[in-house]
Amino acid sequence: MSPDWRNPNYEREQRRRRTLVALAILALAASGATGYLLLRQGESAPAPSAAGPREATRPEAAVLSPDGGQEHLPEASFPPDGWSAGDPDALSAPAPAPAAGEAAGPEAFAALKARALALYRQNDLQGARELAQAALALRRDEELIELLLKLRREIAVQRDYDDARTANFTVLYDGYEHEEMKVLVLDILKSAYADIGKELDYFPEEPLTVILYTGKDFSDVTHAPGWAGGMFGKADGKIRLPVHGAEGQERALRRVIRHEYVHALVHALAPSAPMWLHEGLAQYLSGDQAVSVAQVIPLPMLANGFPADARAAYAAYMVSLQAVTDLVDERGMPPLRRLLAELGAGRGIEPAFAAAYGEPFSRWARQWRPVERGEESGGEADPAAEDGEEGGDEDGSGDRSV
Repeated sequence: MSPDWRNPNYEREQRRRRTLVALAILALAASGATGYLLLRQGESAPAPSAAGPREATRPEAAVLSPDGGQEHLPEASFPPDGWSAGDPDALSAPAPAPAAGEAAGPEAFAALKARALALYRQNDLQGARELAQAALALRRDEELIELLLKLRREIAVQRDYDDARTANFTVLYDGYEHEEMKVLVLDILKSAYADIGKELDYFPEEPLTVILYTGKDFSDVTHAPGWAGGMFGKADGKIRLPVHGAEGQERALRRVIRHEYVHALVHALAPSAPMWLHEGLAQYLSGDQAVSVAQVIPLPMLANGFPADARAAYAAYMVSLQAVTDLVDERGMPPLRRLLAELGAGRGIEPAFAAAYGEPFSRWARQWRPVERGEESGGEADPAAEDGEEGGDEDGSGDRSV
C-alpha cells in the first residue's frame, strides 16, 4: 500500500488542488475569450454621432451554470453519482464565470475532458470523476457520462485496495483476498515483460496497471460474461483479472495474464490492428496450440469482430491462431513486427501487409489455407476454456477478454 493511500488530509488536499486547477482552466479560457470579443466589439463600434456621445454597449456574456448553461442536461440522463451538494466526493460547481458567447466552452471543456481521461488512465479515480463532472457542467458528452458510470462502479470496488509497484507494473488488489496472489501475478508479469517484449521488440516505459478482483467484483466492474478469464481495456489501458479461486491454477493464470499483456502491447504498437491479428498473436504468444476446425472463416470477415455464437467464435479464434502460427512458421517474427509497425504508422492492412510480406493482404488471405493440424474435439466449444470473447467486441468498446 502506498503511504498516503488512506490519509484523509492528503486526499482532501488533492481534491482542493484539482478544484483549483479546474477553476484556473475555466478562468483562463473565459478571460481570453472575453478579451477577444471586447477587442472585436471595439473595432466594430460605430463612431459617435453629431448629436452627442452614444452610450457604450457591452457584449452579452453567457453564464456557465452547474447544469450546463444553455446546454441543459436532462436529469434522467445525468450520471447517478453526479451533481449533489451533499456528496463529499463530488466537485463543487465552479462559480459562474463571464464567458463570451460559446467561445469559453470548447477550450475549457476540451481541457477538462482530456485531463479527466488522463487521470482515469493513471488510476486517479476520484480526480477523474471530479474533472469529468466539471466538464459536464459545461456541456453534455456521452463519453464522459459513460466514464462516470464506470468510475462509480470502480470507486465502490477499489475504495480500500492496496497497491504493489515495480518499475513496469502497478498491481491493485484486495489485501484481504489477494495478498499472496499478488506475488505470483507480479512474477508472471515480470516474465511476460521480458519474453513477450523480446518477441515484439517492445518494452513499454510507462508502468501498466493490473487490477485483481474477486469473480463478482470483476463482473460488476467489467460487465464481462461469466466465463471471461481476464480483460484488457482499450479505453484506460488496464488489465483486469478475476483471481478468486485461482490458487493452485498457476498455469491457467499465467496463460491469461500473458494473453492480456499481448493485447496491451499490440494496442500500443498498432491500435488499428485487425481483430484476427490481435487475437491470433495473443494466443500464439501465450502458448496456445492451433488445431484444425471444420469451419474456416475468411480472415477479412474477422477484422472488426468475432461471431456471437460460441462455436463460431471458437472457430474464429482458431482460424486467427492458425493464420499467425503459419505466418511465423513460414517467415519468422521480423515481418510480423514490421506489419505492426506499418499499421501503427497509420497504413491500412493492404499496404501494411504488402510492406511486411511482399504482397497485398487480400491476395495472401484469398490463397491462404491453414496447415493441417490436429482436429478439434467433438461437442460444443466452451468459450471459457477455449479463449472466447462475447460478441467479438460488438459493443465497440475495444476491450479484449479471454
